[in-house]
Amino acid sequence: MRETTPDISAEIVGELINLAGRQRMLSQRVVLHALLGLRGDAAALVVARECLDTFAASHARLVEGDDHFPGVFSTALRELYFGARKADERIRAFTKLAAHACACLERSVQASAADSACETAVTDLTAAATPLLELLQALTQAYQDELRSVEAAAAKRQAGIVDELSAISLRANIVALNARVAAARAGQFGREFAVITAELAHVIGEMDRLVQGVVGKPDARNSTPERHSGFRNQRMHARLAG
Repeated sequence: MRETTPDISAEIVGELINLAGRQRMLSQRVVLHALLGLRGDAAALVVARECLDTFAASHARLVEGDDHFPGVFSTALRELYFGARKADERIRAFTKLAAHACACLERSVQASAADSACETAVTDLTAAATPLLELLQALTQAYQDELRSVEAAAAKRQAGIVDELSAISLRANIVALNARVAAARAGQFGREFAVITAELAHVIGEMDRLVQGVVGKPDARNSTPERHSGFRNQRMHARLAG
């Protein structure tokens, strides 16, 4: 299982997937509107700048985190952002290229003519867009992998809790059964005690139903009755009664 921060919820990772996926769209919109700006479309430059600001802010949220997001929270993500693929460095380099191109185009709009420097800036930005898109796709996939890991860890914790509850229920059933036997042997002196043991058995039954509600219906492919407290309790009852 991938190493993740224990307190990261599946909901948060789902939001991170959406945020990372949006980065792909934003990067392409920056390039598209920069190209339109090179043709003299001033409105396109406004859109390019807005998309770039959102792109940069989203990257900061993904890497550094904020009040809502945890930042880079796993070994796999740290390796992707800061390891051999240098995602953080490459994304920031693209952001600088885009900012330079936008600034150059904004100056050209004021001068009513795009110079060769603007053309070079946009060309460099366009060349960087395709490999960046592949990198952003890899990041999105990495967050999807983290979601599967978080969900698997949550399922494992839930299974552990269910097993603990089942074990408690089994022991309580044994105690309740022994108490009923002792109350029966005590005759009339054990009647009040028998009422208590009956109520205890009722409580245990409710616990069993709650456990089964958490577990759900057992999967015939990988589950057996031995994993469920009700079946274990029935076997124990039969053994003691015999």
